[in-house]
Amino acid sequence: MPGVCPLVSVIIPAYNSGPYLAETIESALGQTYPHREIIVVDDGSTDDTGSRVARYGAAVTYIRQERAGVGAARNRGLAAARGEYIALLDHDDLWEPEKLAVQVAVAARHPESGLIVCDGVEFDGPRILARHLLAPEYRRALAGVPGGEITRHIYLDLVQGAAIRCPAQTLIPRAVMQKLGPLSTARNEATDTDYYLRIARGHAVTFHHHPLTRWRYLPTSSSGPEEGRMLRWGTLIAPVLAREARRAAVEDRPAVRSALRALVRRQARDAYYYGRRHDLTRARASLWTVMRHAPLDAHALAYLAALWLPEPISSFGGRAARRMARALGRR
Repeated sequence: MPGVCPLVSVIIPAYNSGPYLAETIESALGQTYPHREIIVVDDGSTDDTGSRVARYGAAVTYIRQERAGVGAARNRGLAAARGEYIALLDHDDLWEPEKLAVQVAVAARHPESGLIVCDGVEFDGPRILARHLLAPEYRRALAGVPGGEITRHIYLDLVQGAAIRCPAQTLIPRAVMQKLGPLSTARNEATDTDYYLRIARGHAVTFHHHPLTRWRYLPTSSSGPEEGRMLRWGTLIAPVLAREARRAAVEDRPAVRSALRALVRRQARDAYYYGRRHDLTRARASLWTVMRHAPLDAHALAYLAALWLPEPISSFGGRAARRMARALGRR
């Protein structure tokens, strides 16, 4: 790379990181890109996170704060960062060795971009659970262009769903983050999605095909076990979309409201079947949480009512909910 390589600040929020933090730090230290700093923000851990980081000495900057959540931990890291680019890495995820080198080069070719996003895999120990993190439509678009890079405005795509699966896929110019200000510190929201939307409102986003991130599946993560993740994600995203419906450009607000309504209806259906198969209390709570952030929807209300039907007629609950939704919709 000609000239002076820009500094990249790697920010790793950590809370009771257990056996995974060392492997994550090693993947950051093992980058082929030499001009980087690594900042670990310990968000009030009660385990040995601090001593695990201390083993790396001056190679890693360690900051400890009282428990305040991942958004606050990332903000604390940002306040200490000196880099021209910011790379977010959760304490249990991993990078391929060339991740930063490739993304800094991509960013240099696309100075108009507010966010650089790579592909990757989801894994659980030796098993690969998903061979791609990018959505199929982006993979198809990347396959159709020379060089495997596309830059486009994706705000409405982000509103509709998770085009970016985990923060470890991203590289963000520091100038963009300075313009937008700190990340949300809300404890029960998808702060990543919120920040991506804020970036996409005013900047293009560049996707590239390189599989550079390894997103670790853990049933103990904030997303929870696989069978309940859709419910958890719904409760985290609903408040973000509700706020976005007020902040978005006027011409985009109908699309945001439509996406919020679709999320509520999807949550209603998923909550009903999750509740009947696993945990009624959690299903009811998750659906009610999402419904509080959106206008009253007949379909969601019908499924919520069906979740309170007695168990002997549970096999008829789905059909009852659909009939009730149609009737309420006509009303």
